[in-house]
Amino acid sequence: MKKLTLLSALLIAALLLTSFVAAYAEIIPPHGEGQIGLQAAVLCEKLTLREKPSASSRALKSLQYRDLIIVTEQKDGWARCVLGDSEDALSGWVNSEYIVIDPAWYRTEEKTPVYAWNDTAAPKVAMLEANTVLLDKDTYLPILKDEGDWLIVSLRGATGWIHVEGRSDLIDRHEGVITIEGMEETVQYERIRSESIGFEMDYDYERFARRSEEGRECFVSRYDDPTAPENYLEITLSPLGAEEAAASVSEELSGEYELYVGSRMLAGAGSCIYIDASAAVGGKYMPDKLQAVYIIPAGEGSIVAWAHYEIEAAEGLGVRFDAMLDTLTVTD
Repeated sequence: MKKLTLLSALLIAALLLTSFVAAYAEIIPPHGEGQIGLQAAVLCEKLTLREKPSASSRALKSLQYRDLIIVTEQKDGWARCVLGDSEDALSGWVNSEYIVIDPAWYRTEEKTPVYAWNDTAAPKVAMLEANTVLLDKDTYLPILKDEGDWLIVSLRGATGWIHVEGRSDLIDRHEGVITIEGMEETVQYERIRSESIGFEMDYDYERFARRSEEGRECFVSRYDDPTAPENYLEITLSPLGAEEAAASVSEELSGEYELYVGSRMLAGAGSCIYIDASAAVGGKYMPDKLQAVYIIPAGEGSIVAWAHYEIEAAEGLGVRFDAMLDTLTVTD
């Protein structure tokens, strides 16, 4: 059964390149209805969660700007919501005027001005800084409206405009078919390029969120807690050659896992070293978490793609990670 976490609305990424000031940015699409309901973001500095849909009802909790809630019902200008996915999660009502339900989000990796209105000559109301930290809230803004070359975003109770001319022509999305547990499934892919590591790859943007740092790409399952993910694919650049990198990874894993080390042919990158860590040392039990590592030659170094997943997700996620890595090509 799918897990729904409060931050999972942030975990589907779509690449967006802009031609004005921001060299790289992304719009994270709406999450859609989950197992419990629709997610929403708080737009004001403080919002009171109340016991009943009334301004005079008992206050339960004070919510902050950009906190995420799960909306299960709307009634007379109020929204019933829960603050988690556990059975004992706090629930109550908030004034729906101060939330945006199932928003898209804007994130930037370059300094980006936010204008008072849709004109680059207008006063700047904010300047977004580069986001290099996983889930840095200061550079994620709820999108209130999309007007072609401009986005209207929320800024702590106020609004601002971001110029994003030319974005649609630069998004490379397509479909692919993979087989999971004997059933064919159509997957929505997006082609991404990592300059700092030197590869291109298709990733399943509906089920994974791309998180980029210098020399590191991470693709996290959107059903995980993003602050402590269990199921993710991490790709880094190693200065070591493939054989040396494989020896280093094997040494790191050998204390806990029985290892299978062999080779595997990837459709895009060719032959690579493959390390399978799916059995505990001694072979008496299966570990809670499985590891699969692909070490791909890249110039004088190597690209290390490390898949981490829980054992109950191995069949599905293992196939998904394999399918993504099959599309990887070395660019540098």
